[in-house]
Amino acid sequence: MALQEYLSGGDLEPAVRPEVAASWHRSLTSDLSPDRLEVRYDPESRDNGRLLQAARPVLERMAEDLASVSMSVVLADPSGRILDRSVADAKLRGQLDSVNLAPGFRYSEDEVGTNALGISLLKSMPVVIAGDEHFVDALTLMTCAAAPIIDPATAVVLGAVDLTGPKGASDALMLALARQAARSIAERMLDKATVADRALLEYFVHERRRARGPIVAINEREMITNAAAARIVGQSDHDPLWQWASEALAAGSSQIGELELSSSTFSARCQPVHSGSELVGGIIRFSRRDQHPASKTRRARSSGRMAIGWSSLRESELGIARLVAEGLTNREIASRLFVSAHTVDFHLRQIYRKLGISSRVELTRRLIDSKHGVDLT
Repeated sequence: MALQEYLSGGDLEPAVRPEVAASWHRSLTSDLSPDRLEVRYDPESRDNGRLLQAARPVLERMAEDLASVSMSVVLADPSGRILDRSVADAKLRGQLDSVNLAPGFRYSEDEVGTNALGISLLKSMPVVIAGDEHFVDALTLMTCAAAPIIDPATAVVLGAVDLTGPKGASDALMLALARQAARSIAERMLDKATVADRALLEYFVHERRRARGPIVAINEREMITNAAAARIVGQSDHDPLWQWASEALAAGSSQIGELELSSSTFSARCQPVHSGSELVGGIIRFSRRDQHPASKTRRARSSGRMAIGWSSLRESELGIARLVAEGLTNREIASRLFVSAHTVDFHLRQIYRKLGISSRVELTRRLIDSKHGVDLT
């Protein structure tokens, strides 16, 4: 076999494609071994709501079209973590489970060696890896085709679509389907962002007519100011402003806060902007600090500094931390608290940042050891 010859120090066979040879070399430098498959499980939630929402209708249609053949459809985030998998054939499902090609597991090239999903994400290119082209023996019974999902506006890789079937499957057809699905998902994400940004702009235009002071319309991509706000807010303030606004919106509150920006410190109030049932951003209204001397303040600093430790957590964040320690998923917590999964995910990221941790396991351990502990018996 070509890989065995290569590992033995021999020359690469002419039939080995350059992208496969390069991936074998990277797999070796990552200290991977063909006889060992170790797929890392990463249960932590990521902010992939937009990707999943845009991808799900595309993947569902593809899964229906492939229901009569032995083929799976997989969606992964930019790190190679599997977000979603559809597979109708029971035998193939068992094979995929045996190699942990399932939601929550990470199929990046540096962790599992040469595979279509890993190369597609690493090199931002569509690719097929068939049978013995895989680096790890356990994967050689399959053929995989993957294509990256690329943001048309920023050229950033948002994730990848992978089709996996048994060795000998029609790789040309698989690759065409993967590329088509990736393009469709990217277009849906762009359309969705365009709709959200347009709704935010329309609301801003309406509010600007009656605004008496500085106002800013903001979401994760855009920041729109009236003339008064343009004098106190610059583009460098987008990130701290959006961080502050996100926290206020996630809390379901329009309470007054204190914002420290590049120009000065201001009192502000944030209100949500919706398009139908979807939150598309917020409107921030500024006022003089002394207009609300008794208000409870929160700060958004350009320096990125913020309160840390248990004392910095609000009651809502402590409540979510306790539910995490009880083993509930973000979706289950959202259902329990009657909020969106996005809100829970935002709170959880704030908790991690304030406590200097990065996983649910660490949060549970810290919570049990603290005075805020939870009884898990």
